Amino acid sequence: MAGQEKPTTAKRHQVFLSYASADKEIAHKIVNELRQRNIHVGFDAYELQPGDSIAQALEKTISASDYLVVLLSPHSVNSQWMQKELGNTLSSDLISRDITLLPVLIADCEIPNFLASYQYLDIRPDIANNVEHLVEKISIIPEIDFSELDSKSFVSLIEDLLKELGFEVIEQSFTGAGGIDIKAEYSHFDPFGKKITALWLVELKLYREERASLESIKYLPQFLLRFPTPSKGLLITNSHLTSAARNWLMSSEAKNRLEIRVIEGTELKRLLLQHKDLIEKYFGKKQTAVR
Repeated sequence: MAGQEKPTTAKRHQVFLSYASADKEIAHKIVNELRQRNIHVGFDAYELQPGDSIAQALEKTISASDYLVVLLSPHSVNSQWMQKELGNTLSSDLISRDITLLPVLIADCEIPNFLASYQYLDIRPDIANNVEHLVEKISIIPEIDFSELDSKSFVSLIEDLLKELGFEVIEQSFTGAGGIDIKAEYSHFDPFGKKITALWLVELKLYREERASLESIKYLPQFLLRFPTPSKGLLITNSHLTSAARNWLMSSEAKNRLEIRVIEGTELKRLLLQHKDLIEKYFGKKQTAVR
């Protein structure tokens, strides 16, 4: 795994809430609960009216490492801003700016395709009581501070996370200087009951400020091509790929018929939010609220 840069000074995070105007009542309840826990909710949240541009509003107010909570309901998922703006351009912009998007399901609705891979929070059907569960999730967000980890601890964190996701870790080969850090297997059953097991080769990238550059991500595809056993690749970083690195990786996958899954920083944070035990184990409880 690549080396690290010096930790940067911790910044103050904000939580922004985006919702359809028809969901104003539950949105305001969530905002009030968050503020009662001393969680800083930026602005007065975002109440989206027909024709409003969330991108323009966020560009002016939301900063890197902030959090955007989007309430999912029939009113919001059928709106123009959800179907076009958030899905097409804003989601990629959020990733590039290290803004964590947290979808929250508040009513029965079809999850938009572009959010299908996200780990959303479900506070149905008893919203009044489950708002507390949402607030607890958001309250532990600032505890996920990767600057507290060294390279070896990061490898151990990801190994534990993979196990909780159903992987069987068969080898940890920490080198600290680039290379495959974890070999793991994941099994599932096909529609006819046959067990299928896939081997995953995992490379980890822990950074402080920089992004995963083109040169830094070339090793995994090359290793997969040389590896004697058919395998899938998994690249996990607390940071984000540069646009050049992302484009090159997609081209390499298509050209060489490789399958490489990339988990960048914002998605890694969302995954960890589902596993409070890992947050407590690796990050402790030094902070209890977003300030």
